[in-house]
Amino acid sequence: MKIRESKNLRYTKTSFDYFDPIEKVEPGKCILESFDSLNDRLELHFKNGTHAFIEARNFQGGIEVDQIEKRLKDFISRSYEDILEANF
Repeated sequence: MKIRESKNLRYTKTSFDYFDPIEKVEPGKCILESFDSLNDRLELHFKNGTHAFIEARNFQGGIEVDQIEKRLKDFISRSYEDILEANF
């Protein structure tokens, strides 16, 4: 299952800065620094100060978010593009 292909997930297409949400950054330029989990939602924090979200649309999406969370540590120091294209 790839995040971009899942119909059960909603995700941020391009990462954003909380203080300047108009400024979008391409996924390939965002390197994962850390992440937080809250129920069926993941918040990704990137080294350039931007953020992105991956969240469940439905029950099956919640299962997919759990699968992603289990492997997300392996993606520290990799790009958001890599995360969106990975097969979880």
